[in-house]
This record gives sequence, structure tokens and C-alpha cells, in this order.
Amino acid sequence: TFKEHVEIASNTGIVSVSGLKGLFPKYDPDMLICFLKNMELCQEFGDPSFLRMTNLIAGDREETGDSASETQRRGERLLFFPCLLSTDRPDEMTSEVYQFGWCLQCTSKHDFFPPRYFHVLSLHLAFKFSLSKGNKELAEKLSRKCKFWRNGLHWFDGYGVKVLVEIVDESQCVLVMMSCKKGYSGNMVSLRRKVIREVMSVYKDSCPGLKVKEFIIDLKELAYPVNTPRERTVYDICDLLSAIKEGRPFLVSDKGQTALKEILPDESLSDINLSLLGGPDEV
Repeated sequence: TFKEHVEIASNTGIVSVSGLKGLFPKYDPDMLICFLKNMELCQEFGDPSFLRMTNLIAGDREETGDSASETQRRGERLLFFPCLLSTDRPDEMTSEVYQFGWCLQCTSKHDFFPPRYFHVLSLHLAFKFSLSKGNKELAEKLSRKCKFWRNGLHWFDGYGVKVLVEIVDESQCVLVMMSCKKGYSGNMVSLRRKVIREVMSVYKDSCPGLKVKEFIIDLKELAYPVNTPRERTVYDICDLLSAIKEGRPFLVSDKGQTALKEILPDESLSDINLSLLGGPDEV
């Protein structure tokens, strides 16, 4: 197990295939990698140059004594293990500004999302929406297109949208925050539908027994970091859907009445069930 091979640990989560082979000499490396990928413990960088789009190459040196960037230049095959990532949230993240906030909150104070949930989720998100999108030239100009830390990741999609996904509130909440350039709100709505669908899909597969609720965070309370979303003004998704179904332009809560368009200014209310509940893609 990985606990028995602590020397494999890197705070970047990057492990070379040659390093893995040295730790498990009795196993065929391709068979071992296939097993680890099927267990959703890691993913191989199809093109190691994608590391230049992340903050991972700035981390500690691997067990070989080479940095990830040096290993990359040699053409070494590299694997990414989120479970080995131990770095904290980058300091520069605290200056980010967002226009949308959604969260999936455990309803019991005794429940929490297990570490494996976020490990699997980060693999899905990184390789579906961040590392595989855009072109290398654009990514290099952005310097760090995708940032990873032990409980979160942040990326630019190359189409005017930036995204943050983070486990917060002592692992009781999955936070999704987004913002977009002026004129690209349609892209943000489309992307958040896909990201939320992925968050929900991994939840249903890995920890379906958890009782959870979905909330939208009030636009006036999106100041980041959002460590405890439940302490902000939030709106229950089910209440929003009920208001829309009944044709009510306002949502009634203990805060009074709030116009639906103030809660979701970029939203076509007829499509709210798609973009906020992770529904199917539009045809």
C-alpha cells in the first residue's frame, strides 16, 4: 500500500513511472498503472507538457531527486496521485473574486465527505475540464492555468470562465465558485452545469449514503475564502425550483423576499433545472 511506501509521497502528487516501478519491482508497470487508474487512484499525464499549465512543477523534488519539470524534459512518464498532494491553498487564491457560488452540504454535523471523494473528483475535473482544454500556447501565457492543493483546485477554461472547486467546512461541504469575463456568462452557465453534474455523479458513486442538500450562495456574500458556506446567506435549490414551478418571481425565506433574478442574474429561469442540478447537455 502507499502507507508502506512513504518514500513515494510527494507534496505535488507527481510520481514518475520509473519511481513507481522501483517501489513495485515484482509487477509489470503497465499492469500496475492500469490497476491504479481503474481504482481511480491516479491518472497518467498523456502529455507531460501539461505540467507547465499547473502549479505542480513548483513543488518538492521526487524520490529520484529530480524536480517534476526536469523529469518532464527527459520525456519520463508521469502519474498524478491526488491522495499524495499535501500543499495548502496558494496564498494568491485569497484575492480571487467570484460571481457565482454553489455548495453541496452534509445535513448532519456527524457526516463528512471522505478523502477519497475529493481525490476521485479532482481527477475527474482536472482531466475533463482543465488539463485537457485549450491550447498549450494559451496555457503557457497564463503561466499557471490549473492550481491544485490538498482540498481544492482552480482553473481557467480558456473561454472566459474561471472555476474553483474545494472541500471546506471540515470536509462537510463541496464548494463550487465561478466567475467570467464580461459577455461570457453563457459559457459560465454551461460549464457550471457540467461541473455540478460531475460533483453529483462522483457523490452518488462514492458516498451515496451521505444526506446532503444543494444551496446557492447569495451574490453579496461571495467574498473568498468561503470556509463555512452554511454561515453565509444561502438559498435552498429545492425552494428555488418550487418558486419557478409556481411562477413566483420572488423567493420567500427568513431573510424576507428576494427576486430570483437577483439570486441568479445570469440564468434563464426556464433552464435552471439544467444548469443547477447537473442536467443533460443542451441539444
